[in-house]
Amino acid sequence: MNKRPDIGTVAVAEISGADSIAATLRFCEQNRGVRTVLPTYVHTGTEFGDFGGIKGNLAFLGEELQARFGMALLPLKESGKPRLWQALNGRFGSVLAARHGAWVPCVGCHLYLHLMRVHVARTAGAVAVISGEREWHGTSQKPNQDALALDAYATVLADVGVRLEYPVRDVAEATAIEAILGERWPGGSPQLECVLSGNYRGLDGGGRAPALPGAFFEEFLVPVGIRLADAVANGRTNYDDIVAGVLREAGATL
Repeated sequence: MNKRPDIGTVAVAEISGADSIAATLRFCEQNRGVRTVLPTYVHTGTEFGDFGGIKGNLAFLGEELQARFGMALLPLKESGKPRLWQALNGRFGSVLAARHGAWVPCVGCHLYLHLMRVHVARTAGAVAVISGEREWHGTSQKPNQDALALDAYATVLADVGVRLEYPVRDVAEATAIEAILGERWPGGSPQLECVLSGNYRGLDGGGRAPALPGAFFEEFLVPVGIRLADAVANGRTNYDDIVAGVLREAGATL
């Protein structure tokens, strides 16, 4: 019988740009019991551009994990569930906007990104999923990275026994991210772009993202996230039914 190789204590890393790499390095610095990092990338269906930047970031991360902490980086695991993304961020957008007065797909999209790590984290017995989300980018804030959103994501994953960590949540300045990355960071790696980027901005590209009310998180995002996390973990795919059910329970009528 083939035995699974001993890879020791594992952490799952959400891989994208510089923030995610810095988050992984900071987490591993603070958690020296980790022996292996499993990098993951989740496709959304709204992205375009050159995937080469992701590969470059991974090469850097693997070298730094070994040099700094003696930790190993496993091969990248890619995944995606377009129907799950659609249920959270497309199908019921008008219902959510009517009920809460404002809605952007970004918040549900990032919940999707975290949900997609549930199965791999549980299968690997990971101590945590490492995310590069941070509340502030200088003086700017994104609707999918404010305190309510980040707390909601962590609450959802905790309900199915997965620990979601934000090692750079409190890092506001890009210079601080660069300091974590270190002098060997090549910088400038191209990231995939999103076709919905800036969807909440005005004609001139300015304006602040709409503040979603607490009720959006309390009556929708957390309950629907918990049910979808359970569905993902157990191989069920009735995503539309789950989302519609949560909306009806909250009193949505459209």
